[in-house]
Amino acid sequence: MAQQLEQRVKTLEYEIKILKNQVQRTLLDIQEQILVHYYPSLRTEELAPTEVIEQSMASVQEKRQMLGETASPPSPPSPPQVDVMALSDWVSNTAQKIGTERITKLIPVCASKGILTPDLEKSLLRLAGLVTEDEPPKRVTVNDVLAALVSMNELLGRASDVDEALSIIEEANLG
Repeated sequence: MAQQLEQRVKTLEYEIKILKNQVQRTLLDIQEQILVHYYPSLRTEELAPTEVIEQSMASVQEKRQMLGETASPPSPPSPPQVDVMALSDWVSNTAQKIGTERITKLIPVCASKGILTPDLEKSLLRLAGLVTEDEPPKRVTVNDVLAALVSMNELLGRASDVDEALSIIEEANLG
């Protein structure tokens, strides 16, 4: 009897894991559609609609590969630009490392310094609002916040300035 219960628990855990992956895939698809359709300012005007679709599909394929699914052959690499999915990942990863509250303080300060456009600021804040934290970090080092700013600058194709980053951290009351 105990073995049967144990086996049933393992089966249920496995099924929950499958459901979790399916939900994650669906959320990624929804997130991609929202970003592509409702935030056109994140796309570059240089791209034709077919290139945007190819990029979106490549991003979705990458995410699915991360979740362990097989994917279609990869699309050709896209030209350098503000990558919507990379920024989405940045928001998610940064919020997990420094907390949603801190990232929502950081983004407006970056916008006030001219690092982010107003549209990009709104988009990133909305994405930050979608992040769920199991346990927000109680304490964060300045180096963690500094690393997040450096990473954001890389995604935006900007050179990182440590003095500027430290003043942003100070202005956002994170230091």
